[in-house]
Order: sequence, then structure tokens, then C-alpha cells
Amino acid sequence: MEYNPQEALQKTSPEQQIIRAARNVEYDRKFKKSAEDRLNQENPTPQGVFKVQSQAVAREIVGKANDLVNKKSKGEISNADFAAQMAMVNQMVGNLSNFTKTTEDNLALYNDMLKNGTLSYGMDQHEESVLQAIDRGDVKLALDKEGRVKMEGVGKHPTKGKFDINIYDFINIPKPFRKIKPINLLVDPFVKNLGLDENGMPRARTNENGQLVYDSGDFAEHDKEILDFTLNALENVGPEGVRSFLGDHLNIPNEQIKGLAEDVNFVDENGVEFEDAAQAEAFKNLNGYMGNKYTRQVRPHPDTIASQASQSAANIAANKQVSLPVQEQVQAQETEVMETPQGIVAETETEEVLPPSIFSDKEELIEDNETEAIEQSPLTMKKFSAKDLIKKYS
Repeated sequence: MEYNPQEALQKTSPEQQIIRAARNVEYDRKFKKSAEDRLNQENPTPQGVFKVQSQAVAREIVGKANDLVNKKSKGEISNADFAAQMAMVNQMVGNLSNFTKTTEDNLALYNDMLKNGTLSYGMDQHEESVLQAIDRGDVKLALDKEGRVKMEGVGKHPTKGKFDINIYDFINIPKPFRKIKPINLLVDPFVKNLGLDENGMPRARTNENGQLVYDSGDFAEHDKEILDFTLNALENVGPEGVRSFLGDHLNIPNEQIKGLAEDVNFVDENGVEFEDAAQAEAFKNLNGYMGNKYTRQVRPHPDTIASQASQSAANIAANKQVSLPVQEQVQAQETEVMETPQGIVAETETEEVLPPSIFSDKEELIEDNETEAIEQSPLTMKKFSAKDLIKKYS
């Protein structure tokens, strides 16, 4: 399965249709009510029931504390037993407070995402079913026989049916998460700039023929850069963002996402370590997407253009059996790349290079006036560009 931002908008998975139907039922129950229904309630809302349950458990804990104090005052328990049991009571109070706050916060988040249609299809459906059960009042707060706070009840999975809920640690109360935005919005600009310098130009390099070119390089040449970018992006969105990417943008089945997420400390076939197999799957798809999106940019370098033009002139002259004048053979070209408001331009400058002296040591010692005459002689060199040479000998 490959990431395709356009196909990600089309939810055609049968499983996702079932999940959406279950969410629609919850939405109607929560928000699709008439004014008459709101003004003439048959029963209190489940949130109100949950608060009543929380208060009842709190009173029960306070009763246990009072019993301990009475027993201590009557000498029915030792100081050590009293201290130990009061420590348990204090722990119950803390657990109850954490359960209440976490549940209320997570339910508020869930209902907000449900109302706005931003819930992710990557969310584990057992966890979403727990939140729905709590909101319906099917899960209740209670104290077990040993006085520990817990949540117990029955949830209903959209495809697997009913299951028992027994939560002792408040950190296990599910937290909803919203679907992330299309990740190509982050990836596309990165891919577009691969192999380019700060001015948006491909980097200069020597090609296989020894010629200087501007070349952004093969996609495989950017492996480390891509790995660093992708891992950083996946770490930023976190496990929930990874699951959202797999569920909302790749349409991977929920149970498969669950299995991938639970396969922790995963190492792929290339030896790259990931937090879990879900992160590895996201990386694999993003890497494939970027490889298809990447376009190698190759542009000729001005120095290479000038060199090729000069060589073409020499080849034309050779084919016509014409010897280039000495002064034309010894021209040296220098190309300077300049950045202008109109873009990058190359300016080629031709410099005269005189051949070795044709005079003997004695002849170079002639009078000054004779030297001036030689310098003003008609043998002065004429400048030719590579373009002129091609035109001349074509």
C-alpha cells in the first residue's frame, strides 16, 4: 500500500464504514436532540451519573478513614496497622481524584472531536468503545474488596461485540486522538529542495564524463538526509500521529495498525531501528512517496558550455583541414557565474596570452624607440570568441 494524498480522502474500507456508523450513533445520541428533549429529560446525563458515582466512592473512602480513627481510639488496632491502613486510604483518595480528572478530560476531548468530525480512524476501537461506554454510563466507578478504586463495566466493539472493562490504573483510561493533516504538506517542500543550495540551484559537481554540471543528484544519494528528516517528522507527530497516518491516509485496517503499534523496538530489513513496526511502516511509505515525487534536476555549467563550444570550433576547423591561428589557439577563457535580479548568468572573458618571445637576448636589448615600433606593429592579436570561431570555419 502506497501513500496517495488524493486517495486518502476516499474512505472506502468496509471497516471504516462500520466505525463511522458507530460514531454516527454516538453523535446522534449526544448532539442530535430537540429543544423539548433537553428541557424534559427522562434521566440525568451519563456525565452527571459519573460525578454522582465519584462522590459516592469518595464518601465510602471517608467512611473507611473514620472507622480506622475510631478503632485506633479504642485501641483495637496498633499504631503500625493504623499507619499502614491510613496510607492505603490516602492512596484511594489520590487514585479517585486521578480517575475523575482523567476521565472527565478525556471524555471532553472525545466529544469535541466527535462533534467536529476530527476523530482518527487509527484509534484503537477497544479504547474508543471504552470512552463511549463511559459516556453512556455503562462503565462505573467502584471500590473492589480490597478498597482499590477501579472502573468496571461492558464495552461494545463495533466489529467484535461486547467485552468486559476493568481498569485499575487511571493512566489506562483511553485518550482520543484526532487525525493529522495530509502529511504531503510537510513532505513536498522538503522533496522539492533535495540537492539544492540556499539559492535554489542544484549543487555543482563533476559528472561521469569529468564535466562540471549543476546536478541535484540521484534520490539514493540523499538517503541519510531523508532518514533524518522522516524520523524527525514521525517523532514530532508521535505514536498517535503515526497511527493516524496509517489509518487516515493509508487506510490500513485498524487491527493491523494495532498489531504494528504493539510490535515495539522494531528493526527493519536495512537495520534501521524504530520505536515500533507502525513507525517503520510509516517511514517505508513516506520514503516510497518521496522517491516517486522526487525529480532530479540537471543543468549545464557555464564553464562546460564554453569548453564544449571551443572544442566544437576546433573540431570544425580540423574537419576542414584549417589550422587555427596561433593567437586563437592560445586564448584562455574564464567564466564567472554572477547572480543578478534576472537570475543566474555566466560571463565569459577572453584574455590574450602571448606566445614565447621570438627575439634573441641581444635583440631584446634594442633601443626604446625601436621597442615602441614593434609594439605598434600590425601583428597585434585580434580577439575571437568560441562563437566567432564556429561561425568563421563553418
